[in-house]
Amino acid sequence: MATAAEQTFIRAVAIAEGVRQTAKAAALATYAFVPANLAAYNTALVAADVAFETAVNTAATTAGITPFVVPENPFGGNIGTIAS
Repeated sequence: MATAAEQTFIRAVAIAEGVRQTAKAAALATYAFVPANLAAYNTALVAADVAFETAVNTAATTAGITPFVVPENPFGGNIGTIAS
């Protein structure tokens, strides 16, 4: 069973993920598969991911959980990233 601090952290991560998904959906709507908008779309995706990582690390610190660095490819293997 999670402590109160862990529950607060879990909620913060869920909220941060919701914000990230909203930002990514807005970026996709703006991109609209127009090639001229691709660079801005990629930038928006990276910014959303960085904001998520920052929010998670801040919430972890607040909860007394050791912050972590999200690896660029957390799944391992030969997977490209949008920023590459």
